[in-house]
Amino acid sequence: MTGSKFDKQMNKGEGRITMLLHAKSFHNKDKIHRAKIGLQLFLSILTITSIILNVLVMITKSMPLIVVYMFTPAFSSILTRIILKEGFKDVSFSLGNLKIWKGIGFALLIPMIICGITYSIAWLSGIARFQPPQGGMLEPIYNILGFQYLPIPLSFIFIVVLSGVLGSLLNLIPVMGEEMGWRGYMLTRLIDAEFSRPILISGLIWATWHVPIVIAGLYVEGTSALLSVLGIYFCIVPFSYITAYLRLITGSVWPSVIIHTTWNAIIQGPFARASTGDQTEIWIGESGLITAIIILATAIIMARIVNFTK
Repeated sequence: MTGSKFDKQMNKGEGRITMLLHAKSFHNKDKIHRAKIGLQLFLSILTITSIILNVLVMITKSMPLIVVYMFTPAFSSILTRIILKEGFKDVSFSLGNLKIWKGIGFALLIPMIICGITYSIAWLSGIARFQPPQGGMLEPIYNILGFQYLPIPLSFIFIVVLSGVLGSLLNLIPVMGEEMGWRGYMLTRLIDAEFSRPILISGLIWATWHVPIVIAGLYVEGTSALLSVLGIYFCIVPFSYITAYLRLITGSVWPSVIIHTTWNAIIQGPFARASTGDQTEIWIGESGLITAIIILATAIIMARIVNFTK
């Protein structure tokens, strides 16, 4: 090949590469722009609907309205998708591969480990006293299975496991109302928009969304509303890393749904009913200091295992 022909071929090749790079750059800029528009619309709808429902909740103190409130993230994300014609494929309700099922398995196990360590520390240190858990909508099932005849440590373990599995199914739909918005939409758009620390931002928004019902005394109870609010941030923000890792690693929203609903089922169920004492909410429960420390440690371990930096 002569020098002139070679130069022409090289110029053509460089031209194609330049065109591809420009196309990729344009695609990335367009993706970032669309993600930011989606986030703005989602957060606007979420803010408006949340304010309306929070006012109603604070006036009526209605627990059923709390359930309705849980659907505001899903409603906001669905409406945003419809308005912007984004579709629903990226939510990913897929259950079609082993990675997702492993994620669901970890989602069931992680809350039990966190609560087990947290409450064991509280019981063994005397911060709280252990008592056999009584009541709850699943108690008839425990009695049918004969858990009451087992030694207390063993019966409690069985109760926790069964509460985690069955409770996660019973609370699946309300929790889906949150997760379709948080991990099914907001998190992925924060990543697509190339925000710095998207998981941290999503966790702060998630925690802030809980603040009004905490102040109203309808979510976590404590001696001080300020301490309860701070505790919510200390617990929810690191927990958002765990749920985000499961969502991003598996590519499915199901593991984040399961870990969320399992957490609610066991920390509000058997672990809460098995603990008694004065001002224990400072240390344990959904806004407790020990709870926050164990969640943070779990998030750090998970981050190192999965080698995520976001």
